Amino acid sequence: MRIIKGRSVFLSASVDALLARIVSRKHRESEVDTLTATQARILFYLWAKDEIPIHEISRITNLQKSTLTSILSKLEKAGHISFMPCQTDKRKTIVKVVNRNENLVKLNKKIIDEVGEIFYKGFSEDEIALYQSFLIRTLDNLIECENEKK
Repeated sequence: MRIIKGRSVFLSASVDALLARIVSRKHRESEVDTLTATQARILFYLWAKDEIPIHEISRITNLQKSTLTSILSKLEKAGHISFMPCQTDKRKTIVKVVNRNENLVKLNKKIIDEVGEIFYKGFSEDEIALYQSFLIRTLDNLIECENEKK
């Protein structure tokens, strides 16, 4: 069998797009919130560790700063977060959760768990672990490539 490595790139892009649509749809259907998948992912990180510099959120999410700033502005308008200057380095902007709605936190976790069940339907525990190890290695490769360009 001839392996076409480029096919994985297109498959990954399709998986990413479908995951984003499913997560966003589940948020809309909940009638509790209308977060997009990316907004939910960012809030998930902020709920785990509040008061994070924008550059750190960019590193964690692998979103470019310009894209991230736009998303964060929408989260600020919706009343989820606020921006504040860093006390030790005025060049940095800190993102702070201002409305930690426990119902939203639980909903987000529930949605992520549901989508995880859809994602891994038919996979054994060993297959899930193996697949996740491949994803981590792939992500590491892409981050390394990205960092070489800086």
